[in-house]
Amino acid sequence: MTSFYDTLNNSYLGYAAVFLCIGVAFLFLRRAASGEIGPGYWSASFFFGGAGFLFWSGLVPLVPGLFFLIGEMLHVLGFFMLVCGAYRFSGNGYKPWNLFVVGGWVLVWVVSIFLLRGYPYLRGFLLKTLRIALFLGAGLMILEGPLPKSLAGRRLSGWSLVAWGLYSLIFVFWQLPSTPASTNLAFGFLAGFQILSSLGMVIMIIDRIRIRAKDSEIKVKRLEGFLPICSFCKRIRDENNSWHTIEKYIMERSDTEFHHIVCPDCAKTHYPDFDAKADKEKSS
Repeated sequence: MTSFYDTLNNSYLGYAAVFLCIGVAFLFLRRAASGEIGPGYWSASFFFGGAGFLFWSGLVPLVPGLFFLIGEMLHVLGFFMLVCGAYRFSGNGYKPWNLFVVGGWVLVWVVSIFLLRGYPYLRGFLLKTLRIALFLGAGLMILEGPLPKSLAGRRLSGWSLVAWGLYSLIFVFWQLPSTPASTNLAFGFLAGFQILSSLGMVIMIIDRIRIRAKDSEIKVKRLEGFLPICSFCKRIRDENNSWHTIEKYIMERSDTEFHHIVCPDCAKTHYPDFDAKADKEKSS
């Protein structure tokens, strides 16, 4: 027996420390990728998860059973923050049916926690089933969502969530021999799948930044190259053989905005009376 041999409670404290550090890292990512929605949700997810592990460790002196309830609630909040981050990052907005889904999920959770105390196996089964539905749903949403299917981050995040859900399903029916080491290993994989899915979401942000940079480069090259322009009306032909005014063509491909004025030569040509009056005022 080495000094590194751990107990489950000590492992929970270790998970709490790891999740806290990852939550801080996501705060920095949120600052670096200020235009992205996901990092703020994912930071909250790990902070809630870390706090849940802290209560599960038994470090906080509470009435027996209460530490489990608070830890469970914090973990549930963390899971929802993780899924909400993936949902919003995928370009989805909140819709009325989201409230019905979340409300049904919470209702079953409340029934499992408070009304099935005398049925520990059924209670545990329902709680695991709720987690499985959450993880599988989030993973399939990312894999089948509007983001390009070839992105590495999409595959890592989506399949990690699916694997997390499937592992939770296996965890319901089968466990390793009950020893501190095997229990730590089993729970370690549960935490590991959450970390893997979040790393996939970080890579999704990198993929999106890379795609935007590539699109910007294409637009710059298009503006710097030769443009087919009509000799008479000065409209520009795009890559789809459609014709646009110069203003519209440039505004759709850059951040440039136009406001129209009249140059001195055109003022003399089109507004000779006004121009003559201006010259007279200058001479006087």
